[in-house]
Amino acid sequence: MAAPKENTNAEKWGVNEATKFMDEAVELSSDRDYDFIGEVAKDLGQYHHLFKYLVDKFPSLKTHHNKILSNCESNCFYNGKKNKIVPSLAIMNLKSNHGWTDRSQTDITTNGNDISINPVTWVKE
Repeated sequence: MAAPKENTNAEKWGVNEATKFMDEAVELSSDRDYDFIGEVAKDLGQYHHLFKYLVDKFPSLKTHHNKILSNCESNCFYNGKKNKIVPSLAIMNLKSNHGWTDRSQTDITTNGNDISINPVTWVKE
């Protein structure tokens, strides 16, 4: 028989445990050795998807998550710049995980204007 809906008997992460975990992750990520949030999670004995799970469950932890990501982004840039990690690896990490790009995106279709375009209908004469 399945557990009833909304059953929280086996719930591991309460707000206090989640906050403590996120505090530890923020502290750990401030060390320049951490370029990727997965490394932080691994050293805390967890998986990196846990951060998103906890933020979804406790939205008040979003600032913690943002700080961890910001620390990892800053660390990655610093370590790539100082050749402490292979620069191409730093570039890949920054593009894949932090939204960096080396080209600007230009909207050439509407020039940024919010316009609606009606489809052309062809009438056979």
